[in-house]
Formats: sequence, C-alpha cells, structure tokens
Amino acid sequence: MTKIDPVPRVLKFDNWPQAERTAWESLFVEGDLFDDVGPCAHWSEGSRRKRRQSYGQWLSFLMREVPDLLEQDPVARITEPTVRRYLAECQGRYKPKSTAGLLLDLMVIAKALAPKGDWSWLNTVVKRYQKLADRRSLPPALPISAGEIFHWSLTRLAEVEADETSHPLRKAVHFRQALMIGLLIARPVRRRALLAMQVGQHVVPTGQGFELRFGSEDMKDQKARRFSVPQELVEPMRAYLEVHRRILLAGKFSDAFWISQYGESLKPDGLSRELPKVIMRHLGLEFRTHAFRNIAATSIAEADPENVTIIRDLLGHSTMAMADKHYNRATGIKSCDELQGIVDSILAGKPKRRRSRRGK
Repeated sequence: MTKIDPVPRVLKFDNWPQAERTAWESLFVEGDLFDDVGPCAHWSEGSRRKRRQSYGQWLSFLMREVPDLLEQDPVARITEPTVRRYLAECQGRYKPKSTAGLLLDLMVIAKALAPKGDWSWLNTVVKRYQKLADRRSLPPALPISAGEIFHWSLTRLAEVEADETSHPLRKAVHFRQALMIGLLIARPVRRRALLAMQVGQHVVPTGQGFELRFGSEDMKDQKARRFSVPQELVEPMRAYLEVHRRILLAGKFSDAFWISQYGESLKPDGLSRELPKVIMRHLGLEFRTHAFRNIAATSIAEADPENVTIIRDLLGHSTMAMADKHYNRATGIKSCDELQGIVDSILAGKPKRRRSRRGK
C-alpha cells in the first residue's frame, strides 16, 4: 500500500497552486515611473517572509479541509464561513497571539490582492480577536529589573577581565556575552538590529565614547535611530574591540560586531541557543532577546511613571498604545539617556527625581 504524505502545516511556496504563486508574485512587481508597481513592493524582506509563511498555512488548511476551494480564484476563497473554520483550527493549535497574527496576515494579503473588495467583515473579526488575544496573551512581568541586569553585566565584565587563569578564547566569549546583555538592557533593540551591527557602520567612536547608528533598513518601523552607548560600557566596548573581538576572530576578517567562538559573525540560531543558557546560569531566569524590551519598559513604568511616554520612542513604536499593550506592565538618544538615568538611580538606590507639575 502506497503511503500518502500528509499535507504540511505550512505549504512551501514551490508547492502553492500556480494561481496563488502568480497572484503573490504580482504583489511585489517593481518598476520605474512608466511601469506598474506591485502594492506590496515596499514590504521588507522580513515582512514578505512572515506573511508568505502565514499564507502558506492558510493554503495548507484549504488543501486539507476544503480542497474544492482551490479551484476558485484566490480572493474568492476568503469567505466568512471558510475563515470561521480556519480560525477554529488555529485556536485548537496555537496561542491567541499567534492566531491573531495569522488572521491579520490573511487580511493584509486579502486587501493587497483585492484592494476594492469589501473586507469590513474580516477587519471586524481581526480587531475583535486581537482584543481577545491582548487580554489572554500578555506574559507576566519577569521578576528582575533593568537595573539588576545592568549591574550584573558590569560586575561580570569586571570579573572576566580580572580572571588571569581562563583561556583567552573562553575569556573572550564570556566577555562578549556579558557585554551583549548589558547593551541589550540599556539599549533594547530587536534581535535583527543587534545581529546586524557592524564595526564602523553601526558602532561608531565619538568624542564621548561610542554611538550606535541604525539605518531605516535595520529597524522594524523603517525609521533610522541613533543611540549613545552608556558611559559604563564605553571602556568594556573598547576592550572588546581592541582585545576580545580580535581573539574571537583568530586572524579572520569580518565587519560584524558580534563574533562567535568560531571566528564568524554570530548567527540567529547561535544567539538563540547561547543567550538563554547564559541568562539561566547567571540570573536564574529563562528568557530571550525580546524580553529585554519588556523588562526595560516595565522598569521605566515602575521607577518613573511620569516619564512612561519614553517607552514609545525607546522601543520604536508609533503610538503609546502599542507600547502599553505589549510591554508596559505596572528615537533616540534622549530616550536612552532617560532610561540610563533610571538604571543608574536603581543601582544607587535613589528614587528618580520626578518632573514638576509645571514642567509636565
């Protein structure tokens, strides 16, 4: 008896129906002033990849549950009864936040494929489910503050630097880990921007120390940003660049700022394996890169609630509603300076001076 391979949960692009592939590719057509441009040509590579995967999941559902619909036009398949069944399947497999993301991606693609269509019903469903997901999906605040993490980073950097018994490569790895954690809590950028950092382009020496310069292509909201490196990390940054990074490179050449123990730029998979283990070993908690943003926002809200609006600029959100919804549990250099003042006050055990009512 011939074994039939089951349909995967996410249908890869090469296995999409031809009509679907043609419709998808038409969204990203690029041209000049005299040619038509696809409605989604401006999407970043990350957005394209994420929504292509989401749409592949939608197609997998259709192929498994309602294969007859694959004979219809791609837009005609997106109906209220079908989406209702799709939602029920997603709810049985994923957390509310993930399900809300899949629904949103489907709506975005539907509007792109048929911009003149009436998608008000789908828009209503997405908004309702997003509110439901927001109430159910927010994780509890981690029991640690930005100040505590920053203090650990400085202490660990000093310990590693003073250790004369450790092998130079091992010492360099430990130094890089502690520096990364300190930088992440002081300047909580997303993982994509963190790993994109290059010497000379993103990490630039200044008269006061170093500045982090991210272009619009590095940021999720497509807005360039500059962050000053905290003074407490200036000397560690210099030591990393002049000593430990060179040891990690072992004679190889790379523009990447973060170098792995194998002498190459640190990759997403390597960071995902390494960072949680380091955090668990030294801080007794388990979290990943994105959690630094939650912790930083929560620390601001708890230590200095009158200045809570800096969360929006610090994390690169367009509105305070987004910051509150995702990060607040309790662009630029100014926001980072505000955060650093809060971190320093926590370390010193002193309350942050509040703004006067008149100033507010």
